[in-house]
Amino acid sequence: MNKISMGLGLALGALAVGGAAHADSKVSFPVELVVDGAKKDFDWKLLKAEEVTKPWTVCVLFPHLKDSYWVAANYGVADELKRLGVGMTLYEAGGYTNLSTQLSQMDNCIAQKADGIILGAISADGVGALVKKAKEAGIPVIDFVNGVNGPDVAGHALVSFYDLAFTTGKYLVEQAKDKPLKVGFFPGPQGAGWSDDAVRGFNDAIKGSNIDVVVTRRGDTGLNVQLDLINNALQTYTDINWLVGVDIAAQAAAVAVRNAGLTDTVNVAAFDIIPPVFDDIQAGATKASPTDFTSLQGRLAADMVVRLLEGQQLPARRAGPKPEMVTSETIKSFTMTDMFAPKGYSVTFTLDAKK
Repeated sequence: MNKISMGLGLALGALAVGGAAHADSKVSFPVELVVDGAKKDFDWKLLKAEEVTKPWTVCVLFPHLKDSYWVAANYGVADELKRLGVGMTLYEAGGYTNLSTQLSQMDNCIAQKADGIILGAISADGVGALVKKAKEAGIPVIDFVNGVNGPDVAGHALVSFYDLAFTTGKYLVEQAKDKPLKVGFFPGPQGAGWSDDAVRGFNDAIKGSNIDVVVTRRGDTGLNVQLDLINNALQTYTDINWLVGVDIAAQAAAVAVRNAGLTDTVNVAAFDIIPPVFDDIQAGATKASPTDFTSLQGRLAADMVVRLLEGQQLPARRAGPKPEMVTSETIKSFTMTDMFAPKGYSVTFTLDAKK
């Protein structure tokens, strides 16, 4: 694996969070804790660098780095670990079809005796045996973004894709008050926990409404894969007037609609956001998307694992930044680096721990 250095467009001593610059000791942001199944608002204050007492090293496992969503996740995790002086090794599996690759990479992290693991799981169930193995080896595993089933993870740093897709579904219900909507739905790969959650959330939100999902197509989150699925659906189901999907699907949908000359008849919405979707909302090519504040999720995952290594208790085993809806009306209120990596950012695969 190539080692690519990190180019940060953000000073480590003052981080842009929630629209304001904060000193190192005051970095905080609103999250939703899940305590006994109930949501609770909480202001999450990140660790101070001086609270880190040992040269910890964390293993980070991502499904891929093919799109800007996971680059933003990398930025949040790596920037926060670097601020804290914690070492890091990152592995990416190459895509959602490569569970065996991720399992091998995770097994390697355990064998190399990483102090902690941050896991963006390819399969919510498929990683269970190795999460248990890590726990038995004394290595805390933080479930990051995608969801992991089972009792052995030490914490969950994520925003529910059920909630994100439910939010988009309710947005569409509002749009369907005046006329029925015919929707093509592109929620990502079958079997990925986050994608299956999104399907449930969207379908629950539109239940009993004036919305008809005429086609659902599942597939890997590569741009070309999604573009092929969407082009085929537009050709087969000519009555579609909305395309809704995961971030890459929404990016592909805006391209497909433009290329097909359907910008006056087919609208696009996402249930999570990346820079191309943000740009499309700004340009009017996409109507809306909730943001899960991906880079803040990364900071949260890093903070969680280091807190556990330092023997601290987490406020709750599950937490994530509070999602907000991005539309043409709200778009100017968001701080870009809360959601995305800075422009020109290069993916970080390794960090050395401070001695």
